[in-house]
Amino acid sequence: MNVRSERLDSIEELTNPIGNTNIEIVQLGRGRVSGEITRGQIDNVAFSRGHFSVPVRATGVFSRDKLVVGTLLGCSGESRSLTEPVASGDVIVHPPGGEHDRYYGGPARFAGLMCDPGELPGFFAAEDCMSDPGFWLKRRHFRFGGRRTASLEALMALLVGRLEDGSLRTHGAAEYWKRAIVDAFLGPVAHELAADSERTIPSSVRIVREVERYLEENGHRAIHVSEICAKMKLRRRTLYRAFEEAVGTGPIDFLRSKRLSMVHLRLRQASPETGVIETATELGFLELGRFAQQYRALFDEYPRETLRRNGRRERRPQNILRS
Repeated sequence: MNVRSERLDSIEELTNPIGNTNIEIVQLGRGRVSGEITRGQIDNVAFSRGHFSVPVRATGVFSRDKLVVGTLLGCSGESRSLTEPVASGDVIVHPPGGEHDRYYGGPARFAGLMCDPGELPGFFAAEDCMSDPGFWLKRRHFRFGGRRTASLEALMALLVGRLEDGSLRTHGAAEYWKRAIVDAFLGPVAHELAADSERTIPSSVRIVREVERYLEENGHRAIHVSEICAKMKLRRRTLYRAFEEAVGTGPIDFLRSKRLSMVHLRLRQASPETGVIETATELGFLELGRFAQQYRALFDEYPRETLRRNGRRERRPQNILRS
């Protein structure tokens, strides 16, 4: 059993929101990222809660063998999953290997749960649908509104405190709290299964994902919109409409944010001697003065400041308790 909290000061630190995951984050809003993530684990059940300060797009597969349940605790802007709105309190079930596709239009707070899907039928043995192992192998979206977020946040705060003070050392206590946290996320589902909205993936999301896969395959270089349209045989109008629906912004703005995020990641991982000009040019930024302004507008610092911060950054002590 353990719990760990860490402050966020970079977009890359959002790529592991729960357990041992590695999803892709593209920063869409301006400013240096700030926030915090608390991650905990009881036996084989992991949970997390966190908040961040800028609009982002999050995509990828959380886990190939674990089920992840996410809930939005609050967002100052629009939030969407597979182009459909997500309100505070909604619960989204991501089965093993399921694609995560999420847009946050402003600073947001979230909570998550990760567990073995084979355990859940036993947790809900008395519920007809939820006791069926197949129930947990499909993506599901349950709408509960904001009426459950306060109780969930209160329970998680209490659980974090118990893990921090070491009072969950016995098997009985751990088993109780493991059930409590699972039920806090999924218990309301038993009362409102009619709220389930299972959907096929909209064509706009499929188009954006194909574009992102193409970008990943060619991640060593900049990609122009015209190349995407030609390679994927897409009309520009179709491409623009897909990005507006799925991401909330046009493809040119998204590609620019993507390339800026790639520069940011490289500078965060580089030595102070790394050339900013070479890195920016390689990723398609030719007007270096304009690039520096765009970079600062998105990350609230100039590229060389990122390099200097990376060079002098020290490992912050983390709050880690184990039993």
